Amino acid sequence: MTEAFTANDITFSFAEAPLLKGISLSVAAGGAVAIAGRSGCGKSTLLELCAGLRTPASGSVTWDGVDIARLTHEGLMKARRNIGYVFQKHALIHNFTIYDNIALPLRYHRHLGERDERAAVKGCMEKLGLFDVDRKFPNELSAAQSRCAAIARAVIMGPRIVFLDEPTAGVDPVTAGTIATVLVELNASRGTAVVMICNNPEILKMMQCPVMVLDNGALYDYRDPARGHSGHDMFSALRNAL
Repeated sequence: MTEAFTANDITFSFAEAPLLKGISLSVAAGGAVAIAGRSGCGKSTLLELCAGLRTPASGSVTWDGVDIARLTHEGLMKARRNIGYVFQKHALIHNFTIYDNIALPLRYHRHLGERDERAAVKGCMEKLGLFDVDRKFPNELSAAQSRCAAIARAVIMGPRIVFLDEPTAGVDPVTAGTIATVLVELNASRGTAVVMICNNPEILKMMQCPVMVLDNGALYDYRDPARGHSGHDMFSALRNAL
């Protein structure tokens, strides 16, 4: 079976200082993986590389078996229709209403009739607990609501792969649980592959997916007995929590 997403031996440096040192990762359709790690270790950069927002120094990234580096600009734009992305800072368009932010992918790619568009947007909003905010603007929402709106925009097209940078950071436990439920449903009902950065043990328990830790430029299974020798490090903390 072709993996929905694969990163193969990718490297990346900042100002000639190695940040990622041969990262390999794959997720099947309907699967998920979480990446944990300390702040500043390169998690967001890794996610951007996986989503084609940055270009690795070496190695390859494939979506549905296609090496995205080999695609033309037009081919990459077409492939991105099947990709959802949630930035660490929600990146909603400030002068669009919440409804228009979420509807944007449908309007750009699907051109649905008004009734079908509204049904799709409202259904997605309701799943994420977004009620009575259609006409509000991003600066009128709480941090949790903004995060949910960004997730709704990323998943409304039913993407083949969705990349999420700390989807539950800074949100209350109830909202975090709602987000995790939506991601699990995407896995189960649509076969969407989920690649997310997450340090939240409760969400990781709900997702029940493999958890990798980015440490010193490499990825390790959080259960790796050779990693973690202090109760204060990420490996030990995750093992104790999970």
